[in-house]
Amino acid sequence: MSNTLAIETKALTKRYGRQLAVDALSLSVPSGSVFAFLGRNGAGKTTTIQIVLDLLNRTSGEAWVLGRDCVKQALDIRRHTGYVAEGERMYDWMKVDEIIWYCRGFYPSWDDAFAAELKAKLELPGEKKIGQMSRGMQAKLALLLAMAHRPELLILDEPTAGLDVVVRRDFLEGIIEIIQEEGRTVFFSSHIVHEVERVADWVGIIDQGKMLCCLPLETLKESVRRIDLTFTDIPDNLHSTLPHVLTCTQDGKQASFIVRDYSETTLAAVHALNPATLKVETLGLEDIFVALVGNAEEA
Repeated sequence: MSNTLAIETKALTKRYGRQLAVDALSLSVPSGSVFAFLGRNGAGKTTTIQIVLDLLNRTSGEAWVLGRDCVKQALDIRRHTGYVAEGERMYDWMKVDEIIWYCRGFYPSWDDAFAAELKAKLELPGEKKIGQMSRGMQAKLALLLAMAHRPELLILDEPTAGLDVVVRRDFLEGIIEIIQEEGRTVFFSSHIVHEVERVADWVGIIDQGKMLCCLPLETLKESVRRIDLTFTDIPDNLHSTLPHVLTCTQDGKQASFIVRDYSETTLAAVHALNPATLKVETLGLEDIFVALVGNAEEA
């Protein structure tokens, strides 16, 4: 396990009978990053998170969190990690101040001043019962409880599930602002891709338990391109002539490709087709996600 990685897995596998929920997953999350773990519902995101936090047994493979073995040093990991589960439930009958007081007893490193600062920044009403608060306010409270002991790593599993668009945006941007002030690592899973692009600096994409990519966001966006071509005479077997094609659509003498690992070699292969016109464009993260996941589904 590298000291520069907040989370690392090697060939991590979880099997339920014949079903592979996590399939030989190798993941590297750099310390200090805002890492988005993307995949459709059921892709294996929550299973992976539960394994690295020792909430679920692995079938095989290895995992480390903050340089510690996820099984042998699980208790120590939890002391240094904040975790917000998808749809996390809290005691509805408790008031905000009561649950803050209750949770502080579990963490020797709990910082009362920081908890008060978070409470003010997140505009949480201390005397209000949790059951009377909106889903958005409950999500903010769960974040406070996960952060007030100043964890080195914050893990959020679908933190904006069930929230409306405006609340989701404000919540995610609020998280990043707070964490960046602290210089810590955020690892969050999501299937809402377009919201991730504004806040993440690293991206991992998982589908059917397999890791499709794990890269800095800007590197990923540079490596995947759309190539639009028109031809006087369209070549035969057009799809098979270019390397690393994710998608190909053709309409008469026009063709459009999305390719990964774009390079000068790709461009040379395109020119060898003798197109009448050629246009190369970068893509947004959502289009890249759809191309990668759709290609994995077809494979």
